[in-house]
Amino acid sequence: MAIVPALAAGPPGAKLEVNENCVEPDWPCWAAPGSGSPASVVTIATGGEVMFTDNTSTKANIAWTGGTAPTCSSGVPVSPTPAQTPWEGKCKFEQPGTYKFESSTLWPEYTKYEIVVEGAATGTTPTTTSSPGGGGTTTSPLSPAGGLGSGAAPSSPLVGSASEAVKLARTQHGSSVRGSVKISQAGVGGRLEVDLLASDVSLVKAGHSPQVRVGRLVRSSLYAGTTSFTVSLNAKGKAALHRHRRLALTVKVILTPPHGAAVTVTRSVLMRG
Repeated sequence: MAIVPALAAGPPGAKLEVNENCVEPDWPCWAAPGSGSPASVVTIATGGEVMFTDNTSTKANIAWTGGTAPTCSSGVPVSPTPAQTPWEGKCKFEQPGTYKFESSTLWPEYTKYEIVVEGAATGTTPTTTSSPGGGGTTTSPLSPAGGLGSGAAPSSPLVGSASEAVKLARTQHGSSVRGSVKISQAGVGGRLEVDLLASDVSLVKAGHSPQVRVGRLVRSSLYAGTTSFTVSLNAKGKAALHRHRRLALTVKVILTPPHGAAVTVTRSVLMRG
């Protein structure tokens, strides 16, 4: 897990492009260039820009859904402008906060996106870094000097980086999610929680969170080494999987050591019935 000094908020900008084969073939999504995973959460600094590019055969547009929208160039087809291709344009984010969007032609019932715009760092700042090759994020508390915050464990409760410590296949079959996590000495005696979150439209009620929990596992008194886990879908999750024959999940792995702050790793998993 990379430790980055909290001297400035996030990178100044980002690039997203339509990838027609995210997670599995013919599953289009917004992704970072060269990535095969949905860019569900992108973090930039205040005043930064996101470059959107669609050079595929899949038409796309941008619909801002969170009540807050950035300033976009004329090249960006913002809803109600119809989806189109090819196109390229930038959106600038002047104010800190979370900007939510989706694209009606890119499996919106499964994949939604957030642009997190961080303000200038003051005091202790949570710094988020991408997990290489894992499509997830890891969050760690940092002090102004860049070290671990007061009272935190002297090292991560994970063995190595998040991509090395958390093993989770992107596509899984059946009604249970299986994976493993490598626990370091700093995590011994801690607590592991694994949450399965789905954004299937049939599971989400109006006025509620865009994601609903469809499975949960909690373990305590952890030992050092590899801990395997199996999390079964609940009745709602199983029903959705049965209807659609597949169900896109966000798997949130939360590891809380006896001392210090929790580490959270998120991954995208596609369940196939």
